[in-house]
Amino acid sequence: MNTVAGNEILVLAGDRRLPGPAYFGLNPGLIKTDIRSDYLGEGSLMHRLAEVVVGLAGPSPKVYAARIVPLLFADDLDGRTALMVNNKAQVILPTAGLGMDYSDRYLDPSEALLRRAVG
Repeated sequence: MNTVAGNEILVLAGDRRLPGPAYFGLNPGLIKTDIRSDYLGEGSLMHRLAEVVVGLAGPSPKVYAARIVPLLFADDLDGRTALMVNNKAQVILPTAGLGMDYSDRYLDPSEALLRRAVG
């Protein structure tokens, strides 16, 4: 879940840290894409069972795309930033506790590490 929190922090703090582009977060939830194959072993019983459960619990990639693609080109997004959207193309609230202080505590060391790595 660290990746999910990190992505949400980037969406919420992006405009403050790097103004210019608009920042949007997509939270597709579970979608049957075989992304779990590396972790569970492609074609293994666990992998196949997991994909069946995911397929029953969430939308297919085609349904998700049909919902999200029109949103990505909606005129209503012009001039807006820091919005997060669920798998039904509905705006969702940020996670409680991911305010500016927490975001800075997360991003400051990340930026310092990046600076050391590239320069």
